Amino acid sequence: MNQISVYDAIAQGLRAYGVELVFGLPNDELYMMNAIEDCGIEFLVAKDQRNAVFMATGYALASQKTGVCIVGKGPAVSNAITGLLEANSQSCPLLIISSGTPTRSYGNQKAFQEADQMAFVSPLVKWSHRLENKDAIGWVLRKAIFMAEQGTPGPVYVEIPEDIGSQLLDEAKLNFFPLSVLRPLPEPSGIKRACEKIMLAKKPVLLLGGGCKRIKTRGVLEALAERLGALVLVTASGRGSFDEEHPLFCGLAGLYLHRRVKTLLHEADLVIAMGSKLEETALFGWEEKLQAIDSIQVNLNEEHFHLDYSSMYMVGDVEAVANELLAQVREQPANRQWRAEIEGCKRDMFLEKAERQRDSSRLRIADILDELQARLPSNSIYVHENGLQDMWSYFFPYLGLGKEQNAFVPSEQTSLGFGASAAIGVAKAKPRQTVVAFVGDGAFNLFRSDLPTALTYQIPLIYVVLKNGGYGWLEFQHINTGRQGNPRFLNQTLQMIDTLHPHLTVIPLQKSEEITHVVVQALEAYEKNQIVVIEAIVSLDDVPDPIKRLHGDFPAKELV
Repeated sequence: MNQISVYDAIAQGLRAYGVELVFGLPNDELYMMNAIEDCGIEFLVAKDQRNAVFMATGYALASQKTGVCIVGKGPAVSNAITGLLEANSQSCPLLIISSGTPTRSYGNQKAFQEADQMAFVSPLVKWSHRLENKDAIGWVLRKAIFMAEQGTPGPVYVEIPEDIGSQLLDEAKLNFFPLSVLRPLPEPSGIKRACEKIMLAKKPVLLLGGGCKRIKTRGVLEALAERLGALVLVTASGRGSFDEEHPLFCGLAGLYLHRRVKTLLHEADLVIAMGSKLEETALFGWEEKLQAIDSIQVNLNEEHFHLDYSSMYMVGDVEAVANELLAQVREQPANRQWRAEIEGCKRDMFLEKAERQRDSSRLRIADILDELQARLPSNSIYVHENGLQDMWSYFFPYLGLGKEQNAFVPSEQTSLGFGASAAIGVAKAKPRQTVVAFVGDGAFNLFRSDLPTALTYQIPLIYVVLKNGGYGWLEFQHINTGRQGNPRFLNQTLQMIDTLHPHLTVIPLQKSEEITHVVVQALEAYEKNQIVVIEAIVSLDDVPDPIKRLHGDFPAKELV
């Protein structure tokens, strides 16, 4: 009988379940990394565990496969916690495999880097397990992959004690068979009640969250919106689930809602929220309206329902529910006037944008976005941060995705540096699509230790870095308190990029008239397999109008 180590068994299991790429920073022994590479799986070595988890999350979101990240023990695991918090909030299928203190000394608190890793990881994962028996690795890995992918996806954690990992077991006992479950639907009576409610609505709103991005059949949500004649909004994490060129699409909800769309929400009589937790930013400014009208919430996980609103709650797969509604809801001729209002609203939004001519006297972020939209390929992907000024990219139509484009954003946790790191994972998942990370310099500086990682692996990317000197959001709040004196959170004299590398192109952008030339130059360098960093020197007061009125965390809101 052929004997293999637990590390080799893990590598075989990952390969059996279709894993082609692993991110991480392994422990000192390197046994697991070597076993993974010997099994034909690429191992991308990051410089920082936090960034490695962000990269694996970006990869998982873009590929719709399980992301895998390998880390050491003790501080290596604690350093990955921010990434796990983000993956949990994203409902992202992610497998973290860490090293652990050997079983012979575990619990004595005398071993090198010993920590109760299970205690601080468990609240952030769907399932966690410390392997104590070498022969259990088969079922442990099967369950980890199953839990990460099935139902509402999420992160899982497996800890491999160092003495267990090198132990031998019988290869014939391993059985990594396919794992799948049927997609759940609400009971038929629930579907019928939902259809009745929908057919009574004259001015419905369809709100699409991050759960809608897992729909495999493109066009289902567009067909449903047309059948209902519904105003369509997305949450930030739901962006890319619906064609933004569709006449019924009117941008992002809540904090990012266009003022013209707010007038339509006064008239709405039903909100159908699909795949959304209805978190604070998605509801910002129209909570009272939701209290006053009918709503239907559709989620795969009952924990994701917002119970402060009197809704019809439907537990089920979003795509399956959408198809059932399509099959049973008749087209609503009475909603044609509502549709005309929606299309008129969208035209007004674009007219307002067109009236905002490029300002030759100063560099504006909206103009950078305009040029990117004009010149990027039709299937390009945006990866965002969520700071003071990169939030311009959340405001439709200042950034509107083309039919084949996509976007990935931080969750409601808005983990700083997520977008800059996740862009590497997204680019690895989609090597034939141009990936542009639109980030602030505070976030980029947190990521910067892993810029050499992208260079080492020659992963072409375009970073548009909005350079205001650091933490613009905090400085903006500081100014708004009326305090005088030097900036507290900015340092505009520091050089952001001090790396010289044959695969790195850094392009300064300081004036409006330079935008076209810089974007063209960036795309040319990208086509030559370069990592491009556009350093855009922006003014701290260049922020979207709704953000100018926000001070502090989430104060009193401007209600619709």
